[in-house]
Amino acid sequence: MIFAEKTSLHAAGAVFPSVLDTPEVEVELYWEQNFKELPAAVFSAVEAYSGISISRSEVEYGNLPVVVLFPFS
Repeated sequence: MIFAEKTSLHAAGAVFPSVLDTPEVEVELYWEQNFKELPAAVFSAVEAYSGISISRSEVEYGNLPVVVLFPFS
């Protein structure tokens, strides 16, 4: 399950490089050039992975959807 989540986020461009495996200067440059696209990429990844579409503007206004998950057992 974690692998699928990671793949969806990476495919949508919602994962930025880490200083753990990329020089800090490159990470900072990537962040400066791409940070405006991050929220849209995250919302796209969530929708692609879960099939649930959440309006970014509604979330920004504080109108969050309610989801109730029940255990299968």
